[in-house]
Amino acid sequence: MRWAGRALIERHFSDQSGPARQVDQDAAFWGIPPELLRAEDAEEALWPEHVAALEAFAVVCTQWRIEPRFGAATRWLGLDYAAAEAGLRLAGIEVTPGLWADIRLIEQGAKAALNGD
Repeated sequence: MRWAGRALIERHFSDQSGPARQVDQDAAFWGIPPELLRAEDAEEALWPEHVAALEAFAVVCTQWRIEPRFGAATRWLGLDYAAAEAGLRLAGIEVTPGLWADIRLIEQGAKAALNGD
């Protein structure tokens, strides 16, 4: 799930340079079907059971707490949980403990990508 947060920030879900595109390019180069290169149990994959968490994170992904730094890059601290809760509630998303845990994993990946970690 951390991978999903990082992928959102690095635009792997929306551009043509992400991991899925690289698999297609490698498959074409070697002349093999792309599905043979995709591992079913890959750690860095979006599984159907993770889609709800990714969609929920997308609803609140603008609600960051940041630490502005004069003369240095802004440090991303994490989501503002009060604002995230309000955003999810207003979007009609019922947050269970499991969904919240998944959102926080995505947050960790996104934060690492934003901070260049």
